[in-house]
Amino acid sequence: MFDVTSRFPSLPNAPGVGYKPQHFQEILDNSGVVQWLEIHAENYMGAGGRPLAQLEHLSERFPISVHGVGLSIGGEARLDPDHLDRLKTLVGWLQPTVFSEHLAWSSHESAFLNDLLPLPYTQDTLDRVCTHIDQVQNTIGRQMMLENPSSYLAFSESTYSEPEFLRQVAKRTGCGLLLDVNNVFVSATNLNYDPRGYISD
Repeated sequence: MFDVTSRFPSLPNAPGVGYKPQHFQEILDNSGVVQWLEIHAENYMGAGGRPLAQLEHLSERFPISVHGVGLSIGGEARLDPDHLDRLKTLVGWLQPTVFSEHLAWSSHESAFLNDLLPLPYTQDTLDRVCTHIDQVQNTIGRQMMLENPSSYLAFSESTYSEPEFLRQVAKRTGCGLLLDVNNVFVSATNLNYDPRGYISD
């Protein structure tokens, strides 16, 4: 388990937006009520160039949340060491306020899938996800946040509810939890349960 006794600061309790490069100058000229920005990690894992120069400039004015979509935290294979190294470099350079990743799998052997796929909530899955999160947190040297998935199917072999599974992951790894209420609503609609009950759990 990663030592998270020294936690990074939280994002402001204020509006933030997902950053797109085409809005760079507009954000600098007039950010309005926006007080923090989110980027996708995989868009900034290169070496130098305009995207990183713009991001560095923005990071001097705004807290940054880095959200990853490519780690495949729930995948059966070991995490891609090259991806982890690039992520470590990005997080070490940028020092974002938050780093988060989806509870999902998105790769199989050498194939990367264009989707964030759901998982069966079993003891084997729990052990694997916790091992992967420990590896991520030890690699980047900080706590990560785990986002609940949006699911379109449930697995008959699941032995945990999703809220209980997430609680167990957080308890064992010390990671934080990122609640995406849209994902809750999508899953509740697809799987026919009460989203308010999910949140209260």
